[in-house]
Amino acid sequence: MQSPLISLHSILEALNLDTACISLLEQTEEHGEFIQAKTPKTIYSTIRIIGDMLNVKQRADQLAENLEERINIITHKLKFIADEHKPKVLCINGVSPMTIAHNEYIDNLVSIAGGINYFDAPSDKLNPDLLIIISSQPMPQLLDELPAALSNREWSETQAVKNNNVYVIHNSKFLHQPGATIADDIEILAEIINPRQFFFGRNEDVWMQFSLN
Repeated sequence: MQSPLISLHSILEALNLDTACISLLEQTEEHGEFIQAKTPKTIYSTIRIIGDMLNVKQRADQLAENLEERINIITHKLKFIADEHKPKVLCINGVSPMTIAHNEYIDNLVSIAGGINYFDAPSDKLNPDLLIIISSQPMPQLLDELPAALSNREWSETQAVKNNNVYVIHNSKFLHQPGATIADDIEILAEIINPRQFFFGRNEDVWMQFSLN
């Protein structure tokens, strides 16, 4: 699955700029390159490029530095955890049918947040340790369809479902596009994947644990 393009809207909003500036950015030579940013480093660079273009260099530098600092806290805290002790994480972006969210942006986030991307630990049997639903469906519809989807034998026998390690992202602002929310995205995944190491309180506004029991 192709990675989503960067959200210029989120960056302009974080820089307190009018989203009408998007049309200006789209006309620049650099647009075709920075719209493809997917990793923390390329997102920081894009923010700084936009800051230079729109004459808000200081604000852009501060934003990039803040995001980098927040993400570095997570990577430093997790750097001594061996891969064999990290859970295998599978992200889903559709329930009927179950559609796997496998793209460079999501894979990067999971890795930084201390999980093993399910596709980096292949096996003959579908068996993730954690299942994270990142869907744009209306939440009532998603919660109505999810029990039947997880009751399917293919999913019900996974460690994720057996151990009630199924999580639903119910705030569509996060985990859908690269952009100024990247630190939030990683913090959200970090507290789901490594709850003993992290607590950011985002279960109150972004995610919930789902149980079939």
